[in-house]
Amino acid sequence: MALSFTAAGSPAAQAAPTAPTCTNTPNSYTAGWQSGWATYQAAQSGGSGSSSGSSTGSASGSATLSQTADLPITINAPIAHVFAVYSNLQNDIGRHPFLQAIYTHSVCSDGVTTTTDFTALENIPMGSATYPAQTEAQQNVVAAGYYYTTDSYDEPGVITHQKVTFVDNGNGTTSVNEHLTFVTNALLESFTVENGVASHQQCQAAIKRDIENGTL
Repeated sequence: MALSFTAAGSPAAQAAPTAPTCTNTPNSYTAGWQSGWATYQAAQSGGSGSSSGSSTGSASGSATLSQTADLPITINAPIAHVFAVYSNLQNDIGRHPFLQAIYTHSVCSDGVTTTTDFTALENIPMGSATYPAQTEAQQNVVAAGYYYTTDSYDEPGVITHQKVTFVDNGNGTTSVNEHLTFVTNALLESFTVENGVASHQQCQAAIKRDIENGTL
């Protein structure tokens, strides 16, 4: 898939970050998040952060493959409302086809970026069976720039990078683009990309529908 990027408009001047303030909400999934996020960070330091679409290395030294996809959509609502709804993780529940629950571990803000550490529980269909996935993730929201990123790790070694940008079209509509990068091994690559793209598109369509009909 070709790499493309939609730049989001940002104010000419943006407030400088301050010392972060955090709210921690430990729960029964927090230890799993800490372990999974440590694995993610090790993979990043080993080179799995590439979005080039080529073979890269992992923390364990095994080869991984990277594929990217861009998912644009236009929503008939002002940018401030679309951004607030879209960046709220809880709004994905009931709209993302696999997502069952989200458990937040920490929310920190430095006045510019709001960082949320969370675990997402998913039921992923695999033929006639369902695989119960536990995704360890971090979302970084930059409200003044109208964009956010989400990075996630799933066993057995699937990493997803997401950058979502928002553009005011000047006519009461908002263009949204999800730039996705999937990093995994060759055995899981096709399944990961196909299911990842399809599930994100389904969630996008549901959010668009519910913003435009007033549910969100």
